[in-house]
Amino acid sequence: MIVCEAHRVISVLMSHRSFRTYYTGFVREDEASRFPRGFRSLVPAPAWAALAQRGVRSRHRGGEQLLRQGDFGGWVLLCLSGRLKVVYSEPDGREVLLAVRGPGDVLGEFSGRDGQPRSATVQAVEPGITSKLSDERFRELVAQLGVGEQLNAYILGKMRESASHAWQLAYRTTATRLAELIGDLIEAAGPDHSYPRTIAMSQEELASALGLARSAITPVLAAWKAAGLIRTGRGKLQVVDLAKIKTTDVSSTGQNSE
Repeated sequence: MIVCEAHRVISVLMSHRSFRTYYTGFVREDEASRFPRGFRSLVPAPAWAALAQRGVRSRHRGGEQLLRQGDFGGWVLLCLSGRLKVVYSEPDGREVLLAVRGPGDVLGEFSGRDGQPRSATVQAVEPGITSKLSDERFRELVAQLGVGEQLNAYILGKMRESASHAWQLAYRTTATRLAELIGDLIEAAGPDHSYPRTIAMSQEELASALGLARSAITPVLAAWKAAGLIRTGRGKLQVVDLAKIKTTDVSSTGQNSE
């Protein structure tokens, strides 16, 4: 019983980025990613199961848009499997990644609260499954299950992440930003993913997610590959040693930074 309670407490803490950064300094990244995450980690397991079961389940392909920026809402999605990226786009086609989501996350809940159009697009990184609930049904279930306080904490956590994300975009090196993105993608895979270290994104997609040209990240990836830290294939990247990636800063010219 004590062990189960300790695991639950750590699972809740792991939903917060600041604790994950601290905690994963002491355990392997693949071990850290086995904990439940997102909203799922903040509520009792039966509550998450009830929410997921009351919705309409749908399978999606990699690259498929699940929510579109500018559209009006009316429903939320619960991610049950597969990684997703949240992207903000400008009319001229430029875009930047706002967040990475995965199993345990709720998506589209902002529009349900303020009635405004979707503020970003949610696109699947890989095949997965979601459960769709109307805004009204989601609110009813949250109230019935007594998890409204946890939902508020989850939403506030998302908003707090945006401040750190803006700082990274402005001040961190390309290598550090890319390492952080890769770490987020691995963490977002959730506890049941068979290959969390295999990321189905091309170099073009990784660069676009950071608001950069492909040429900006190519030397960084080349340096990591030469050091044996990653393997690359057509439209995918396999991480061999995330810990070293996060501690080996590489400039845009491919040289290690002092």
